[in-house]
Amino acid sequence: MEKKIFLKREEIKVGVGSTAKVTTVEDYYQVAETDEDQVELQLLDFSGQPIGPPSVISKEDLKGYTYCPDYFKNRKSPREALLEDHIKVGDRHFEKREFFSAEHEYDKALDIDRDHLRANLGKGKTLFGSGRKEAGKKIFEKLSGIKTLFEKENKHTFNEFGIELRMEGMFDEAVLNYLKALSIDPDDEVLYYNLGRVYYEKGEYDKAVERLSLALKVKSDFREARDFLSMINSARSAGQGQEFSWKNHSNDSE
Repeated sequence: MEKKIFLKREEIKVGVGSTAKVTTVEDYYQVAETDEDQVELQLLDFSGQPIGPPSVISKEDLKGYTYCPDYFKNRKSPREALLEDHIKVGDRHFEKREFFSAEHEYDKALDIDRDHLRANLGKGKTLFGSGRKEAGKKIFEKLSGIKTLFEKENKHTFNEFGIELRMEGMFDEAVLNYLKALSIDPDDEVLYYNLGRVYYEKGEYDKAVERLSLALKVKSDFREARDFLSMINSARSAGQGQEFSWKNHSNDSE
């Protein structure tokens, strides 16, 4: 018997008198056909599991419900929700520089999924933040070997990963990260820009200029890339060599 998920929205009045208000209640039901004219409904709980006894309604009445074909596809499992909760708490601790507590939360997330991208990235950042650079490097090396990192849907993560590598002075690793990312998405101006920053900090100014020019080729009104490129060219024309610095004039792009 094929089972589908339908949504029922109802407006109900809450309260009395001047405090009364109308609110919308949404309930999801698992629906299965029983015969040509009727279907069987069973209410779903917050975790998507059927609860209580089923009820039977006509197919005509079912027209007042909305079919939800992607209900389970878009819904996080309890395991996924718990993992994300640990990462969010870890991120909050990291922002407050509470590195021990942050690491504890990221470890909880990694106990659920040892290859989770954001959990690994968070733990790596935490290890660097607390001064354990060698342990942090091992996490970042592990992260660079996770194949799913370099998929378009993870663009924000692999870009953030490249920024962290550059900030920790792991320039060669950062270059490899961005080159891999660009092989997946060669039309991303932000990746070219951030790769240009890595080459700049490596002292490879020609390569920095080349990547910034590519960023502008993709997006001609990319102000940060245009300003960065102009600064490099002006400083080189003035003969300043390696004395000029961009560190105080630009932020990474995400």
